[in-house]
Amino acid sequence: MIFGGLLLRNSIELAFCCAAAASHSRPRFLSMSPSVFRESVPVGGILYLTATVVYTEPAPTGGSRVQVRVDSKVRDVHHSSLRNTGTFTYTFDTEEEFEVLPKTYGEFISYIDARRKAEAEQSWADTRDDVPDNLEASVVE
Repeated sequence: MIFGGLLLRNSIELAFCCAAAASHSRPRFLSMSPSVFRESVPVGGILYLTATVVYTEPAPTGGSRVQVRVDSKVRDVHHSSLRNTGTFTYTFDTEEEFEVLPKTYGEFISYIDARRKAEAEQSWADTRDDVPDNLEASVVE
């Protein structure tokens, strides 16, 4: 089985690229919603990762707060079955302001779910701005 940390690393890299492509600016990572691995990923399986910007709102510091959902699926090459392995939701701040609105019923359900997660994380994300960007410089010797 593949270590879950590798799957998380791949999913956050894809989410970062998705947020950067949608906003045309460099995103700043804020948080990851609680996630569960539904299925293990066997070595030799084909991993499919799909990233989607599901919700945006104006960020308190300007720009946009962006929620990116990454769906992961694995295909067993021997049985050709495709299984859902997990869904990961990441929140970023971007310098550019933009808006994403749903067009289909499925997109609207994802939008509402992401909006609820954003509201639940709002207070935590706003207090994170007090953390210095360079933690090494803030360490007292």
